[in-house]
Amino acid sequence: ALPGSHHTRKMAPNPIAARVKPTGKPIAVAIVVAMTLAGCCTKFISLDMPFGGALPGTITDPEWAKATKERMLAWPREGAPDRPIMLNPMKHMK
Repeated sequence: ALPGSHHTRKMAPNPIAARVKPTGKPIAVAIVVAMTLAGCCTKFISLDMPFGGALPGTITDPEWAKATKERMLAWPREGAPDRPIMLNPMKHMK
């Protein structure tokens, strides 16, 4: 209500909020639904490319991937020059 106004307006109760309590199950369902929707949007926009375009050669060309790997392995490492730098060092642990 406006200041000085004698009229007040009550808000109608929200029927959905009255039925759904914020417990673990509805929150978990909402998170799963949001993640699924985000994944679908990502796949549709980024991978299906409805607005045109193509994947760049840096992704589709196997020679590019091989050259990138060789370059990363040949990169000199500070502190341990006898071992090459790895993009994922945990992958090579035994």
